[in-house]
Amino acid sequence: MTDASEQREKVQKIYSGDSDYYITSTPHAKSSSLARSAEILDPRGGIHLDVATGAGHTAFAMAPRCGWVIASDLTQGMLESTRKNGAEKGITNTRLLRTDSESLALRDASVDSVSVRIAPHHFSDVQKTIGEMRRVLKPGGKLIYIDNIAPEEPPEAKRYNDFETLRDPSHNRCDSLPILIEMFESAGLEILHTETIRKRMDFEEWVARPHLDDDGRAELRRFLDEATPAIRYWMNPREEEGMVYFDEIEGVILARRN
Repeated sequence: MTDASEQREKVQKIYSGDSDYYITSTPHAKSSSLARSAEILDPRGGIHLDVATGAGHTAFAMAPRCGWVIASDLTQGMLESTRKNGAEKGITNTRLLRTDSESLALRDASVDSVSVRIAPHHFSDVQKTIGEMRRVLKPGGKLIYIDNIAPEEPPEAKRYNDFETLRDPSHNRCDSLPILIEMFESAGLEILHTETIRKRMDFEEWVARPHLDDDGRAELRRFLDEATPAIRYWMNPREEEGMVYFDEIEGVILARRN
């Protein structure tokens, strides 16, 4: 596991420079899991917390259903993108909070619902973050967790995570869905629902990052071209009309603090 302080530095370095990319990034702004997150959680009034909000997409998806939304993130640059994105959308019931997901600057039992989406793979300690989200939830409050997941077989999980880290050095680890479920249960949360969502990724858009050079992009392409059968089954790399695509699988967990 990556040292927590080192991981925080990586995240802030990458996302301070790339923050506006996430305002329009297809997986974050337009993928089916965005609307699905609000549909599954179905918050009804009260205070909602969105952890590691990025450009605020999930926070804004929850906003029409909530009294107030706290959009939290470790990186100030991302919060500035959230502010900009929210102003463009006319969202007025959101407040920004700079805080670490592993040590949330909120009182115990202070929010009615929590979301975290396409972010935990950057965290140094996902189990600790789950515990923090449970801590700030009121009894009876619900939590929706959505993130990319890895294959269950350890060798294939390592290959998949190596691929992600090559593209984004702030990537720490994707876990399999069974491992994540164990983490939630260990934190004392009741699992209400799980599902998976397969999303199509445009390779060229995915590698269009300011910090990624041509050699890095070529190595990522070789990974897809030379993928093992298990990785090929998991990621389904393919060409369609001259464009390269692959799949990522998101794990969805709805849980409740009793």
